[in-house]
Amino acid sequence: MQINRIKPVNKGEVVWTVGAEDVILIGRLFTRGIADFTRLVAVTGSESSETGYVKAIVGCTIQSLLDGRVPEAGYLNGFQGMKSVRIVSGNVLSGTKVSRNGYLMAYDNQITVLPEGDDVHEFFGWVTPGFGKFSVSRTFLTWLESKKKEYVIDARIRGGKRAIIMSNEYDKVFPMDIYPEYLLKAIIAFDIDKMENLGIYEVAPEDFALCEFADTSKIEIQQIVRNGLNLLYKEMN
Repeated sequence: MQINRIKPVNKGEVVWTVGAEDVILIGRLFTRGIADFTRLVAVTGSESSETGYVKAIVGCTIQSLLDGRVPEAGYLNGFQGMKSVRIVSGNVLSGTKVSRNGYLMAYDNQITVLPEGDDVHEFFGWVTPGFGKFSVSRTFLTWLESKKKEYVIDARIRGGKRAIIMSNEYDKVFPMDIYPEYLLKAIIAFDIDKMENLGIYEVAPEDFALCEFADTSKIEIQQIVRNGLNLLYKEMN
């Protein structure tokens, strides 16, 4: 996003980036003369009994970060039985699903724990007023409630994949001066000329995270962008 605003990338150009955490690692190397990969990891999400920062080493086990914060296999959810959770290495919008036996990924400084949603069964949920449900487009009546209302959002997709609906819903949440819907269609068709004209070199998959969250078509937008960038790289090399 910063690069897009400061100096957009054009064909053939290379831009190097470094994260704030990596600057700290480099500083430790030169000031202490050791490779210290310790970092602060944020444990977040509605299903963590205790959120906050944990000091950890890159590549540590997920289990070591969640001990005492998230039950082992799930927990009782009233009369609905066991409630399972989804663990994400990274943030909830662009992170990667991992298991307790997995490891903290090299570029992540956050672990998110949210409800899986497999214990929820709604009868004709699509015709209900939707009180208590979050909606980007104000489909449910929840928007009449307080703007300070907090939501617990689970990992359910709530629908199946369908054709891309040209409704300009991506434009409302996309942070760049690019036409995301047209770019996605060009990527799917692998029309290199259109991809270049529509700004393929200026984007990264995570730039489309909010588009994927708000998408009524339920398609994996970030994966489409990642595949398009990979294919374009192979084509140019």
